[in-house]
Amino acid sequence: MATADELFRQGFAAHQTGDLPTAEQCYRQLLAVFPDHSASLMNLAAIVSGRGEWDEAERLYQTALTAAPDLLEAHFKLGNIYRRRGRWLEAAAAYEEVLRRAPHTPAALVNLGLVASDKGDWARAVECFARAATITPDWPDVLALLGDALARCGRATEALAAFQEAARRFPDSPQAHYNLGLYRAAAGQWDEALSCFDQALALQPDYPEAHNARGIVLDSTGQADAAEQAYREALRQRPDFAEAHSNLGLHYSEQGCVPAAMAALRSAWNLAPQPQTASALLTMELFTTDLSPEQLRDHHIHWGRQYADPLQPPAWGEDDRPIGASGRLRIGYVVGEFCSRAAVAFLHELLIHHDRSQFHVTVYANGLRRTEAIEALRHRADMWRITTHLSDEQLAQVIRADGIDLLVDLHGHTPGNRLLTFARRPALRQLTLGGYPATTGIRAIDYRVTDATTDPPGSETLYVEKLLRLPEVSWVYQPPVEAPPVPKPASANRRTFTWGCLNHPAKLSPPCFDCWAAILHAVPKSRLVLLAGQSVQGAQRLAAQFTQRGIAAERLEVVYRLPWRDYLAAYPAIDLALDPFPYNGGATTGDALWMGVPVLTLAGGDARGRRGVSILQAVGLPEFIADSPAQYVQLAVRWAQQREALAELGATLRELLRTSPLTDGPRYVRHLEAAYRTAAGAATVNLS
Repeated sequence: MATADELFRQGFAAHQTGDLPTAEQCYRQLLAVFPDHSASLMNLAAIVSGRGEWDEAERLYQTALTAAPDLLEAHFKLGNIYRRRGRWLEAAAAYEEVLRRAPHTPAALVNLGLVASDKGDWARAVECFARAATITPDWPDVLALLGDALARCGRATEALAAFQEAARRFPDSPQAHYNLGLYRAAAGQWDEALSCFDQALALQPDYPEAHNARGIVLDSTGQADAAEQAYREALRQRPDFAEAHSNLGLHYSEQGCVPAAMAALRSAWNLAPQPQTASALLTMELFTTDLSPEQLRDHHIHWGRQYADPLQPPAWGEDDRPIGASGRLRIGYVVGEFCSRAAVAFLHELLIHHDRSQFHVTVYANGLRRTEAIEALRHRADMWRITTHLSDEQLAQVIRADGIDLLVDLHGHTPGNRLLTFARRPALRQLTLGGYPATTGIRAIDYRVTDATTDPPGSETLYVEKLLRLPEVSWVYQPPVEAPPVPKPASANRRTFTWGCLNHPAKLSPPCFDCWAAILHAVPKSRLVLLAGQSVQGAQRLAAQFTQRGIAAERLEVVYRLPWRDYLAAYPAIDLALDPFPYNGGATTGDALWMGVPVLTLAGGDARGRRGVSILQAVGLPEFIADSPAQYVQLAVRWAQQREALAELGATLRELLRTSPLTDGPRYVRHLEAAYRTAAGAATVNLS
């Protein structure tokens, strides 16, 4: 019979050559006789860890420590298992035990910093990474981790210095340049970020993460075709790169290529079924005509059941603290990637018109860059919290600690949302408000704020939330103060009649193309102006939709995404704006009316297609609302025959808007506050 030493040597030799079954057999045979043989325990634990058998690995490491308490590797490996399984306190204790026995162990410091990062304790993470960087100055990853932790603490200058130091100290490290590029991109320093990614790729051309990040920067700077090439190169190098598939999908969405966007997003989800990717798919589905309103509802409910509902506290009920216990209702607005002027303007209206003697307002801002407009908003809130660095659970804890009575979502499933925070029900009442035209699908959100035109009686069946209808409009439009004056109507008949749609190209559906092509056929020599994204190929695909329907290319003008002032200046050349369907415009319709251009809309069967109806009724223009595609064409032709009347009406639209509830911020917020009081006074929602 082999001795213990012989068995260990046989097992170790097999282990080194990769013959794990033989190694495991030798270790187990030895341990059956000598159960406290620490080297065999450690090696066997490594083998079972490789198979993901964490319970067995944990038992083996603990047994090894019982036999040899000073075994640093066992403490360290136990910490890794605890961290992998989300047992943060035990993981931290294991790494701290390593450091107690060997204070200058950089790997333990780094992993302890990662545990602190996982918990959102970024100050502690900075401390750990800084110590590790001092001990091991030749480890570039540590500087990257330090820079990220500093950035999340708001220490931007020190964060940049850490990333720059890594790139300076390790000029031949592609990852050092890549990490600096990520920081530059997050700060909106696009040219500098692109230079960093180019340096990384010059050092390592087969670097899919750098190609993907480069694509994001190119998309952000309007270089859409180059961005698509970057994403495709990332996927050529790494076909299972879920993030690159997702970014390609969002890229296609911005160019109006909805089928391609959905295909890319589905690929991303199949590879990594993340809730944000599924949210992006839901948003894309709203642009299609393939699904009924009921099917769209069911898809949102499925998302809620899969990702959100399991997070709701199992025995949720009334809080010990009554609503409004502080004397004022405490409102929390959760905002995400406010990229558009309209979204910032809407939040501005809420913040400046709330009655602060009755309402305390906190804004939870996720991913907002510190632009001049955002800085102006910060001073309007009672409290403004940056939440980018917080997990959904951590944000929920902050909201609970703030004593929020009513928590309000402003995004639905659009980018930057924090719906999984709402799923944890951190506030007594929860609502969704804003432009997302469908249910969130989340049982923990009690109400959807809407109006009787956007969601008429009978719409209740399309929502998980209860409908809280405001008396006039569910949204308020803030006109652009810098808009040029509306031109005089005298020259209306001196040029070709021009239709126009400056909405996001993803809203232009095949039935929409059919209808608009029919209008162009019915009004010979008229022309159509359309807004594309930033892609030449996307613009060509958009124009092809009409040439395939028999419309000559010279009757189309496809313009690329315009700077704000150029966008406003494009309206005077348009006689009548065409609202897309099934997904109407919102702020774009307000912009057209403000610039003196009437808008023709088609009343849809759900909220996607009823924003135009709500706006036009609020302004007093029901004669521009069609009930069917055929009537849409008839109304368009009729108005084209009344150019003078159309132009004269255009000259009055700005005043119509000024005197309508659509632009009356104080009036809107009074109605909203009344709705909030209704929600606050309601009985507890039955969540069973």
